[in-house]
Amino acid sequence: MGLFKKKQAGTPLKEIMTYHGKRLSYVVERFGGDEEVIGRTGGISVDEANGKLTIVCNGKPVADLSLEGLICAELMSHNGADIKGKDHVTGKQRHIVAHYSARK
Repeated sequence: MGLFKKKQAGTPLKEIMTYHGKRLSYVVERFGGDEEVIGRTGGISVDEANGKLTIVCNGKPVADLSLEGLICAELMSHNGADIKGKDHVTGKQRHIVAHYSARK
């Protein structure tokens, strides 16, 4: 029966696509309990063809995350996104918090 099916790992692509084109004021990376600002003024790009989500700040990519197993969730304040996934190049797990820009 379908009552206790195993939940699919990661966020569905349809939901991830809602983050495409979001403008960002700043981006931090979390290391346990610590946070480090890794970029300011940028945006989020989702490239379905190459299977990655890219965060660009000041014209340079600061994070390339694989779409496979990627977990994206809106912050409770709705002013940003919490993104967890594997780096597209190194394969290391990363935890990124992107804060949206007030400009549209």
